Amino acid sequence: MNTVPAPATPEPHLLAGRWQLPSGRAAVGNVRGIIRGALQSWGLGPAAAGLADRVAPLIQDLATRTATRCRGPLVLRLELHQPARLLLGEIHDSAADRRPGSHLAAIAVTYGRRRAVGGAAAWYTHAFVWPTLPAPAGA
Repeated sequence: MNTVPAPATPEPHLLAGRWQLPSGRAAVGNVRGIIRGALQSWGLGPAAAGLADRVAPLIQDLATRTATRCRGPLVLRLELHQPARLLLGEIHDSAADRRPGSHLAAIAVTYGRRRAVGGAAAWYTHAFVWPTLPAPAGA
């Protein structure tokens, strides 16, 4: 019996970036622009604006809540796994150790297009946030 190795498949190109945010409430000020700019520069195309509009408020809320637990600036890290249609984000305390799992908050967003009623395509996003965000009032 002969064993033939599987052909090597190249790893998909990982798109990632890190941005230092100011401390306190000012941390949320530039989040929407950072996310939109990153997604556009990574070539996400028409999905960039909608995805940024969905993700930015979640990250802004996480940054606001985590800023109360840190004294210094925060670091926002984003990764886009395009073939899997997955956007990952982490917020770190810039003074803390950056070991995997040392984040203060994390978010994973899946996105894509699916057929809606009548055959038209519609964009969708599903967000998973750690720590869990409280439900909006009246929900």
